[in-house]
Amino acid sequence: IEKAEYFADIINQHEDFELVTKPELCLLTYRYVPKSVQALLTKSLLNADSAQLADINLLIGKLTKFIQKRQREDGRSFVSRTRIQVARYGGVKMIVFRVVLANPLTSKENLHDILAEQCLLAQESEKFLPQLLSLAKID
Repeated sequence: IEKAEYFADIINQHEDFELVTKPELCLLTYRYVPKSVQALLTKSLLNADSAQLADINLLIGKLTKFIQKRQREDGRSFVSRTRIQVARYGGVKMIVFRVVLANPLTSKENLHDILAEQCLLAQESEKFLPQLLSLAKID
């Protein structure tokens, strides 16, 4: 539980991640969302632009899936993914990273390494990350 709370804290402190659900015991969800895209999400929420929110969240979901698959294939660490309804985005189902911190050997360094690896893998996306960043620049 302490490690899940710690991981939630470092996710919240990282400018390119969004904590989706706070830790429930040892489980939490989050996603990689570059800072500029987070600003666009906030603007879309304030403007009640559900079409733009849907487009952005769909692309973030595709990027999350890309990152998760690459992370699993690389074999250095593993984070699963799931689809959940997120109230702040109108209850729309979206793809997020899902972490269950049950291994007592998981260190704080491992948690930092997971986020660093996900940032690097996001940069390898030749389709989804550029599309997201382009949307954020246009708006």
